[in-house]
This record gives sequence, structure tokens and C-alpha cells, in this order.
Amino acid sequence: MVYRYIFVLLFAVLAACSKPASNAVDNATPGRNNASTQPTVATQEAKPTQTPSNKLTAADIAKLKWLQGTWKSVDDGKPFYERYRFEGTTMIVEAFDDDRLSKATDTTRFELKNGEFGHTEGDDRSAASEITDDYVQFVPATGKSNSFRFERQADGTWHARLEWIGPDNAPRTKTYIMEPLKK
Repeated sequence: MVYRYIFVLLFAVLAACSKPASNAVDNATPGRNNASTQPTVATQEAKPTQTPSNKLTAADIAKLKWLQGTWKSVDDGKPFYERYRFEGTTMIVEAFDDDRLSKATDTTRFELKNGEFGHTEGDDRSAASEITDDYVQFVPATGKSNSFRFERQADGTWHARLEWIGPDNAPRTKTYIMEPLKK
């Protein structure tokens, strides 16, 4: 079955409380240049719970334009591709199986509504708690207990960091290094 990449992967993997990796290492230190596109899984201390912001504006969404473009990463040895674009205050993310980008396998929309910037899938909703020039932090608004962060790196890549509670009630982290797709 084709997985639906970062966003659907976020909901599926985190909701299922995926099994921890035996080689747990956290390579997602901000500003650190990671050569590998392999995601990492790590356990770490729990953080205070954040809540979605309901005060975001079009100017905040404009700070995320660095996400615009086509990106490649790897999950369990398999490459995946995503294209990010903006239509006003809506961020549209398309997932693809191959680097030809011939057919989108999934489309996800993050929309600004009543000061909240988020995405809903079924009963689960994630929304931004904070947006800066260099990152956006998404936290649970409803449903499953997970969060994710997109953080711009100085080398032109960005990190998608997923956080959830594992089946043993221990915090888990998985980081994808998103590299620009070179054609």
C-alpha cells in the first residue's frame, strides 16, 4: 500500500504508536547539517503541552514561503516526494510516489480559519501553535496526541520532526530531512 507521506504518515504512524527503532539517535538538533535523508527515531523527555494559536494572520502564513517547492526525503529506505505551494493563506501539499511527479497520490490542505492555521483528517486536527521565519510548530487541536514541527535549515533543507507517545507511554521523535528535488 502506498503511504501518504509526511502528513498521512504523521497521522498513521503516530496514531498507531509505531515501534521504536533500536538505533535511536536524535539528529534533529537545530542548525545541525545532517548528511543523511534517513529519518531518525529517538526518545526524549516530555515537553509541556502547547495549544493551537487562534491569533495567526496572513502575515504569519507568508513567513512559511520557504516551504514552497518540491522536496525529497526517505522513510525506511524508500524515497518519497512532496510539493508545497500556497494559495493565499492555504498551504497545499501534494505527495508523489516518484521523482517524475506524474500523479499526486494525496493532497493535504492547511487553511487559516478564524486565526487558526491547521489541517483536519477524520476526527484528528492539528493546528499551528507558533509560526516564525524559520519554523512552524503544529500541535493537536482534536484527536490523537501528537505534534510536528517544520524547521528551516541554513543549508537549504528543512526538517520535519514528528513527536508522539509510544505504546510504552514514552515520548518518541522521528525526523525527516527534506531536501530540494533537483531535476
